[in-house]
Amino acid sequence: MSGELPMYPSEKPEHPYVLDSYAGRILNTYSSRFCAGCGYGIIGQIYTRVFEDLKLDPNLHPLVIGIGCYSQILLLVHADAQKVLALHGRAPAVATGMKMANPNMKPIVFSGDGDCLGIGGNHFIHLCRRNLDCVIFIFNNSIYGMTGGQGAPTTLFGAKSSTTPYTMFENRSDGIKLALAAGATHVARTTVAHPRTFMKYFKKALKHKGTSVIEIVTPCVTYFGRKNVDSLGAEYLGLEGKKMDTGGKMVDWIKRNSVRINQAKFMTEEELFNKYIIGEFRYESDKPEYSEEYARIQKIAMGDK
Repeated sequence: MSGELPMYPSEKPEHPYVLDSYAGRILNTYSSRFCAGCGYGIIGQIYTRVFEDLKLDPNLHPLVIGIGCYSQILLLVHADAQKVLALHGRAPAVATGMKMANPNMKPIVFSGDGDCLGIGGNHFIHLCRRNLDCVIFIFNNSIYGMTGGQGAPTTLFGAKSSTTPYTMFENRSDGIKLALAAGATHVARTTVAHPRTFMKYFKKALKHKGTSVIEIVTPCVTYFGRKNVDSLGAEYLGLEGKKMDTGGKMVDWIKRNSVRINQAKFMTEEELFNKYIIGEFRYESDKPEYSEEYARIQKIAMGDK
């Protein structure tokens, strides 16, 4: 692995959780295959930190990873985590099988916006409606990154992509609204620019019995930022804007376009257009959980009243 790309000396002191990562255990330093400015490095480090701080049992918290650029997060997640790479869009189905085979498990699912809301939309809906005890993260970078920067279900109106070189004219999918409508019992959204909130929601989700959906807005500089300006649609309208061609510019853009849920209540639909509403949208701890209900029906079927 170390011979594939040049390895440069790390800054000191080393990040305290680097050596807990998969690559850190092998190379004794940080290693990533993500583009410069990608937010998946932040997500991988936070997952590893929570995993280590809470001393999660890897046999009870398997990590199911969908297909996308983020699949390379394998290098950054905790070395002890039990990792499964699923088929495109099928991570919720794999997590369901794990939970039903061993109800003591609480799978953690990594899924991209295209993976979860595009090809895997049907699986996602049924995971939510069943209220299966698991955590599913939706990484929303507003683009199909792995396959060449095509427009995704979450691509913002007016944005450019490799398949919408003039402008995106379709209405975007909202993973939070979809999760709420489908019946997920814990639903939240945050961004890589709010890491402490991310950790708070993650820890709460691990304690919740039911489906926890956490969307994380994250930058893709290569295919989204470099094709767009910080005021989306500006070029289409004949106005000027600044290219979002670095991770810092994109993180600043995400922060400027994030609206907290309590603020959004006092804003009009026009004011919220192309914005990301962040916060906790639902937390219901008293709803029946799927594997427990299944076990109850099994007992009835076997004549145990």
